[in-house]
Amino acid sequence: MADAALPATVVTAHLATCAETLAGAELPIADMAEAVDDIVAGQEHIATALRTLAGRLARGPVTEERAALVEVLRAAAAASSHAAEALAAGGQLFESVANETTF
Repeated sequence: MADAALPATVVTAHLATCAETLAGAELPIADMAEAVDDIVAGQEHIATALRTLAGRLARGPVTEERAALVEVLRAAAAASSHAAEALAAGGQLFESVANETTF
């Protein structure tokens, strides 16, 4: 992970706040395709961050707890990646629905 301008805990707290705001927002359907593109990119970055954490932990001393946490992080990374892929696969459908004149 490249050195960030802000500490990782500040960035992750901001991410959590943004996700909470998005979850409660009434996103206009016309904006859905663009918003989903951003969510896909975010999911991909989250998957990468989780894989990076797993890799860093895997290089440390091997303990049962550490190995279990590495597997948890890898599974979460895979799930995030699958979510991004699923959303991306619906790309044209999001565009089609966003272009409808009545909803």
